[in-house]
Order: sequence, then structure tokens, then C-alpha cells
Amino acid sequence: MAARKRKKNKLAFPVGVIAIILAIIGLVTVVDFSIDTVKNLTDKTADKKEYEEMLKPVVMFDPDPFDDLTQADVSQLLNSAVWALLMSEDGADKYPYSEGENFGIVVPQADIEKYFVSLFGTEIDIAAMHSSIDMSDYDITYDAALKSYILPITGVESAYTPKVYTIEEQGSSLILSVGYIGNSAWVQVADGEYTAPEPDKYMKITLRERSGGMMYVSSIQSTDGQEVIGTTKRREEPLPEPEPTTLIPAETETSTVPATDENGEIITTEPLTDENGEIITTEPLTDENGEIITEEETSEEESETEEEY
Repeated sequence: MAARKRKKNKLAFPVGVIAIILAIIGLVTVVDFSIDTVKNLTDKTADKKEYEEMLKPVVMFDPDPFDDLTQADVSQLLNSAVWALLMSEDGADKYPYSEGENFGIVVPQADIEKYFVSLFGTEIDIAAMHSSIDMSDYDITYDAALKSYILPITGVESAYTPKVYTIEEQGSSLILSVGYIGNSAWVQVADGEYTAPEPDKYMKITLRERSGGMMYVSSIQSTDGQEVIGTTKRREEPLPEPEPTTLIPAETETSTVPATDENGEIITTEPLTDENGEIITTEPLTDENGEIITEEETSEEESETEEEY
């Protein structure tokens, strides 16, 4: 018996060690998974903010949707590139003002091309299109002699601000679900902080990777809000009117209708009283045997009494 007990104890030790090792490995795995999960969530949030900054000059004037850059309105894209430059850290401060007929900021086309490529890649040969693009809708003039654009110095209010909801990877491309929030719809709450309302509409914006690992906008497509954030849109049709319900009094389930006479007046049921104010009871009359005397018997007795007199 002692030999068996020693053998059993010898086996228990290595088994316990293995169990402890497996427990430690499991703990490390759980910790690593938790760290990776938090890191991925943080990275997604950082990526969304980064793409929102990138898309601000694109979304602000609401360009027409396009499935491919060859279908896009180049003047709208060029206007986005102009505002990407103006919204940059350097902005327009380093550029001179024109002295000719068109007053404004003189910006070399090469500088605008740089921002155009950063937003829309190299699929469009923008360098060969400057003279053919009509930018009059944006009060922007191209000076071929200076190879520069003359930009107005008046302020312009943007139409929308982007909010990235989801990022979906498809090969080397990213599909962003973007809400277009109208700037005029922002409201101020009581404590002085601003809160954003629901987007006016939603778009699927596809980003493709170009040389150097940078991303550029390759398409802008309309989409439904339910597909973007998985929520139903607000009802626009009126809600149906509720069916009428019958209310039952809380005290009684049935109600009594007061009795009325032939003139429609309510018949009161107040008790009769004598000259001393005492209530006159209306107990039925009984004979010497305790039987109830009916009205007919009473009237017969009264008539017999009258005859006797």
C-alpha cells in the first residue's frame, strides 16, 4: 500500500506542474487578446479621425457621386484640392496677391497639383488639364502666363462635415461609410458645448492605395443610412391613428341610469318623513297571522268600514 501511495504522489507532481504551466499560458493569451482588442479599437478610432480630416475638403462642397474617377466632375475635384491647400497649416499666408484685373491670392498650379494628387491620386492627368477646366462657378481664375490660379479671398461656408462610421478592407482598398453632417444643423447645448445632429445623408467612399502607401479617393457612391450604421431611418409618413378604446370606471363595471318621469325629470328617492322629521318606514302591513296584506285587501277593508258607518 505504501508503494502505491508513493507512486501516486510521484505522478501528481508533474501533472500539477503541467496544469500550472497551461494556466499561465492561458492567462498570457487572454491578456494578449485583450491588449490587441483594445489596440484595434483605438487604431480604428484614430484611423477614422485621420480619414475625416482627409475628407473634409472633399465633402465640404458635396461633389456629385461617381463610380470611377473618369466619371467625376474634374472642376469639383480641383476645387477640393484648392481648399485642401487653403486648410493646410501653411494655408494662403505664403502666397502673394495679384495686381491685375482679377484680385486674389496667386497660387502656383504645381502646389495645387500636389494636393490634387494627395486626394485623388494620379489617375487623372491634372497637369495637362489646367487651361481646359472651367472654375468660374467657384470664382477661381487660371492664369496661363503665370501658370497659377487666382483664388478669391472671400470666405465660403462649407455645406457638410464628414463623419466616418465604418472602415471595410477589400484587398488594397478601403471602403468608408461616411455621414454628411450639415454645418447649419449643428446646435449648441446649454453648457456651451456643441453636439452633432444626425447626418443628412450617407456615402460610400472608396480609398485606393497609391505608391508610397498613401490612400486616395477613387469613388463616391450614395448609400442608405440603414446599410451604413444598421439603424432605421426616421419615419416620414404619419403614424396611424390609434383605435378608440372603451374606458371602464374604476369603481364599478356597470353604471345605473337614473329613473325619470314622463316629462324627463329625475325621480328622487329621498325617504318620507313625518311632522317630527322622523323617517316613515314603508314596511308591508301584516294581518294577525303575520301574512302580508295586499293593497287590494286593504282597499276592500276600507270600503267595508265606510259601509258600516
